[in-house]
Amino acid sequence: MSHPGCQCGRPDWPARYSEKLKDLFRFLSGSYAILSLILGRRYRMKRCLSLLLALVLLLPGCGRGTKEDESASQDTGLPSQDAETIVRAMLSSLEEDGEADALVWYLEPLDVGAYLADFYDLEDLCWADGAVVRMDGARAFELAVLFLDEWDVGPTAEVLQQYLLDRRGSFTGYFPDQAALLDDALILTERNCVALIVCEDPDAAKSAFETCFDEGASAVWAPAVLPSGSEERSQDGRLTYVCPGKDDMALFDDSAILAAWESGDDSALSKDDRAVLDAAERVFEECVTPEMSDYDKELALYTWLTTHVVYDYSHHEKKGAPRTAYEPYGPLVDGKGVCLGFAETFRLFMDMAEIECITVTGAAFQSREDHAWNMVELDGEWYCADPTWDLIGGADRVPEGFDTSKLFSYFNVTSDWMAQTDHQWDYEDVPEATAEDHGRPEG
Repeated sequence: MSHPGCQCGRPDWPARYSEKLKDLFRFLSGSYAILSLILGRRYRMKRCLSLLLALVLLLPGCGRGTKEDESASQDTGLPSQDAETIVRAMLSSLEEDGEADALVWYLEPLDVGAYLADFYDLEDLCWADGAVVRMDGARAFELAVLFLDEWDVGPTAEVLQQYLLDRRGSFTGYFPDQAALLDDALILTERNCVALIVCEDPDAAKSAFETCFDEGASAVWAPAVLPSGSEERSQDGRLTYVCPGKDDMALFDDSAILAAWESGDDSALSKDDRAVLDAAERVFEECVTPEMSDYDKELALYTWLTTHVVYDYSHHEKKGAPRTAYEPYGPLVDGKGVCLGFAETFRLFMDMAEIECITVTGAAFQSREDHAWNMVELDGEWYCADPTWDLIGGADRVPEGFDTSKLFSYFNVTSDWMAQTDHQWDYEDVPEATAEDHGRPEG
């Protein structure tokens, strides 16, 4: 599938195009008189010229030409396959090839162009051919091949490195196995071709890529994730916090819901807030009893949240997650949310249980990604809790009667633990959690 990605000029077009252009233009120009007789004066010259221009611009996409053309391609080191064929060749070498239903393809020129602009931030790239296949949601898998209109592929490779760095941040903490794929990802360059490889076996995909060139190739590869370089740290050794500012991290106002909960009168609530309160009340009926300690209530509600709600995978897509995913409505009504939605739902639970709780908006992945979690006060001590990074993925995975606190890595932990596990925040603006007993009552 050959396609001029943008009309930025190609002075090195093959000579065969010049002759074909001349022949086509002479033919169409000669046809103008016939068109005029048939269509009359309603169609001005500019309309016919527009038709001529459109057809001329489409000409470079008209196949590979004659055997002489193929020979010339070999002489200039061009591949014998187009971008789509190369992507399919790489895919056929991978286990992911068996997951056809999970694959999303971008093959048509308009789709590829939109993908380059929306995901790679390459809207001004001049490209001749391209193909992309990926998996959406919580899967990092992606293969892409681009043929550029120029031979300097270095700048494009650097942009793809930044893309993979950002994508790595999207999976950090949430899906460690997918983040690991991005750590091992490859960016290959061969002549005027750039390939991006994120999969379980990048070496197999690389070998398949190299065999697609006429004389074989030894593609140059670059580390997928750029080195972080020197990291700024505060005097206590924690990474300096810089707000990423990618997401709207405004907190949810739950005062109306709490008032209705305390009074038993929900008549003043909006439809959405009433749905949130109804769902929260059902959780309390299922999980909380009057004789429970604050710790037991907290653990029961934390366990419910991390086993009954899933992460909203649309957050990793270009369209992003809806605003409800950032509020209790997403987890409690839709059954899915993003980090702020989990934190705000947990804060609502704690407020309803009359346990002191705050939501901390900070960052992860060295301040590249917005993130949110909670702090809870029990018996005068503050503890950190991150329900998003503790997602279990189903209540059926927890044996009945099992001490669920043993499943969690971020339940009632210290601030130092959070800092050591790639959390950053305004360290002066929130309480410091120092107790190491995880909030468990003595005895």
